[in-house]
Order: sequence, then structure tokens, then C-alpha cells
Amino acid sequence: RTAAAKFQQHAKVWDLAHALMESVDPAYAEMYTAIAMTKNFVGSPHVDTENVGPFYGLALGDFEGGGICVESTPFEVTQVDTRYRFGKVDGRFPHWVAPYTGERYSIIYYQTAGPVAPKTVAVFTDDQVC
Repeated sequence: RTAAAKFQQHAKVWDLAHALMESVDPAYAEMYTAIAMTKNFVGSPHVDTENVGPFYGLALGDFEGGGICVESTPFEVTQVDTRYRFGKVDGRFPHWVAPYTGERYSIIYYQTAGPVAPKTVAVFTDDQVC
């Protein structure tokens, strides 16, 4: 199937997810180029080599644990709590989902085209996340 056909099939979900991001960070809502929606995602540490800047993540469901872990310095791992709240992380730093129990859904907004944002910090603080 073509990307256009998939987008058309899921246009309502995209529109709802877009409205959600607009309520959190209107500027980023105009920049992201893709959304990943997952159920019970488990992944090993990785770097998002195609991303040109930070991503936003939100996790929903009946689960415990499951934050986004990111290597914020060479000697420190920061866990970002995305359970029922947005977290902003630069996926160009190594990151993964912490172990969890239960049923976990996630929405990840990311950007793979456009101007490249400079790598500054791996984790954006609550003051930097609307």
C-alpha cells in the first residue's frame, strides 16, 4: 500500500493526534513529520539516526514502569516519565523504553525532514515542555 493510502485510512487518528500536539506545543505541531503508535513496544537502546531534532512521547494504558531512558551524559541515564504526560527527548542520544508490566500504548511524534536542530540536551525539562 502507498503512504497516501495509509494516511487516508488513518486520517482521523492523525487529526486527533495532531490536535493533541497542538495543545502541548503548537510550534512543534507544525514541524513533526511522522507519528509512531505502538502497543507494548520493547526495544533495545538505539539512536534515531533519521531524526533531525527532538521527539515527543506519550504513553497510555494500564501499566507500571515504561519510562523513556536516555543517556543524558556519558555517565548518567535519565528516565523520563511519559505515563499520561508528554516527555521531550532528543532521540539522537541513545535511548530505550524501561521495563514495564501491563498494557502500554505510546504515541511518538518525530521529525525526519526540515532544518536540523542542533544537539544540545538529551532530555528537555518540564520548563521546556509545554
